[in-house]
Amino acid sequence: MEDTKGTNQGQLERDLLQDLLFGSYESVIKSCEILPDGPLQKIGINEETVLHMAACCKQENLVRDLLKMLPATGGNHKFSEIKCKYGNTVLHEVATSDAMIDAAKEFVTRDAELVIGRNHLGETPIFYAARCGQKEMFEFLAEKMRLKEESPEERNAHLKRNDRATVLHISVTTELW
Repeated sequence: MEDTKGTNQGQLERDLLQDLLFGSYESVIKSCEILPDGPLQKIGINEETVLHMAACCKQENLVRDLLKMLPATGGNHKFSEIKCKYGNTVLHEVATSDAMIDAAKEFVTRDAELVIGRNHLGETPIFYAARCGQKEMFEFLAEKMRLKEESPEERNAHLKRNDRATVLHISVTTELW
């Protein structure tokens, strides 16, 4: 993460975080135009990118417009390698809402490895969809992961996190089944 202790850069990031939280769409776009890493700028104590934060705030139109600021091909970034402090990719955040399905499709089109990306707990984005009871997102991710085509052992490996909890455990625990 870049040093944001400088007054101008630090203030810009604080303002950007506030704009994201309060839905000041145009201000976020303008800020990203001047940030060194644009929508991939890491902000806040959890080192989330602007894209992560927009997804957390369920702002699909903003997420899609921020994506348009990045080259569709030939860019020097892989979304599956861009993670926050906890290892979450932006698809982990997008997966928490069926309303973000179009954004999920765009991310997966740009980087198919996102669907199997694991955070520090070993959770894939499909875990987040299950935890939040997002059936459409779960089905989309399962299709993209080709779970029906895999052997039971391979399928279970994708649906189990580091502590051996499964997607079913998560669904029951959160009472979203």
